[in-house]
Amino acid sequence: MVKPSVDAVDIDLKTGSTLGFYTYGEDKPNVLILAGMNGVSATDVYAAYLIMKHLQDTDRIHGSVTVLPVANPLPFRLGVQVSPLDSKDLDSVFPGDERGSVTERTAWEIWRRALQAQYVIHLETGDLSCVSHVVALHRDYIHVRNLASQIALPFVVQSSGTRGALDVEASHEGVPAISIMMRGGRSEVDPQAAVEVKEAVINLLRMKEIIDGDSIEVSSTLMGTLQQVNVDAEGFFIPTVNLGEIVDPDENIGQIQDRADVRTPHGGAIVGIRKMSYVFEGDVIARVATPLIDRWGQSEDEEKDSAPRRKW
Repeated sequence: MVKPSVDAVDIDLKTGSTLGFYTYGEDKPNVLILAGMNGVSATDVYAAYLIMKHLQDTDRIHGSVTVLPVANPLPFRLGVQVSPLDSKDLDSVFPGDERGSVTERTAWEIWRRALQAQYVIHLETGDLSCVSHVVALHRDYIHVRNLASQIALPFVVQSSGTRGALDVEASHEGVPAISIMMRGGRSEVDPQAAVEVKEAVINLLRMKEIIDGDSIEVSSTLMGTLQQVNVDAEGFFIPTVNLGEIVDPDENIGQIQDRADVRTPHGGAIVGIRKMSYVFEGDVIARVATPLIDRWGQSEDEEKDSAPRRKW
């Protein structure tokens, strides 16, 4: 059994914004795993909890794993996306500011640990029912692609690259960083999705020889960016495709009952889709991961040379 060392960091005592970093093991390589960036769902937090339970029952860790199960305590307690203290979304303000607002100080505390890690994994939950998948700058950096392709989930989707997100900023700094997106309703836990992601992360730790045990072979598909499908009518939406299904452009993926079919303008894999629900004009009802058509802009050797150098 491995007992974690706990580092409790008080960001704002008045609102109970305390970060609890649980570190299993003492050496490098270090893997930083975090969840609970917002209060949209508890599935990602449950996945982190399951990972912690597995690490605690491990006989030995060759390196170290740091888990931050709730990265943004106040929004998580309130079940909101942004902090009511400064109206900021934590996963949009990295690298943060040591003397900034509560959210910026939270980001800074996480950021300084991310820079010391060899791998960063951000667990999060989507707003649609989705197939668990990896989101990463896999087309931009080979060190990111190497990490993303070792996660035992079916799809690796190209990140939109929005600045301020932890995985994006860390990747630009030379730290292999990814996000793992899983399904889960608001304030609810999808235990099947949490277990699936936990197993994928544990398998990665075995592949990296950080924990003992046999790993399974990973075969994931590299995809392009996600594209949204919006409805242009109001009514009851009924999906007619399944998660993970490959569709062609202009293919029927659902219908507004008694009114119209819903067709996707994008071809690719259905990564997320709404369950039967009442929708309004303009609502997002699906996300499609587009095929990875074009080749890399440069060779892998050139990519290695141009990748940012680590600061450790």
